[in-house]
Amino acid sequence: MKLTFLGTATSQGVPVIGCNDVVCLSDNPKDKRLRSSVMLQWEGSTYIIDSGPDFRQQMLREKVQRIDGILYTHEHTDHIIGLDDFRPFFYKQQEDIPLYAESRVMKAIASRFEYIFGATKYPGKPNVIQNTLKPNS
Repeated sequence: MKLTFLGTATSQGVPVIGCNDVVCLSDNPKDKRLRSSVMLQWEGSTYIIDSGPDFRQQMLREKVQRIDGILYTHEHTDHIIGLDDFRPFFYKQQEDIPLYAESRVMKAIASRFEYIFGATKYPGKPNVIQNTLKPNS
């Protein structure tokens, strides 16, 4: 199994916009961090944990060609807003991609991305399989 940290920063990333402290002004590449996300790969499968606003950049950097599932830890914008950038994977793979999240998180995602989860068939909408997880199980 291979674990790749796609991003390890706070919800604002590092450096933070308008920040003038030593870390934000640093030239050290370790002080240039994208928002939190993880990629797990094994036996030809690729799963993503959380997809924030940096998701597209992370996928391009890692040259990811396929996604087999997405696990969302919680519903904050810096963890879910990258869902829209999964569309190229849906188009390329021509198959539904499973999403995994607790009920509360799945509801928030469905509300935010109504065009994916709503009853109306939106042209070009990606198809997902909702897998609701039970807390502490």
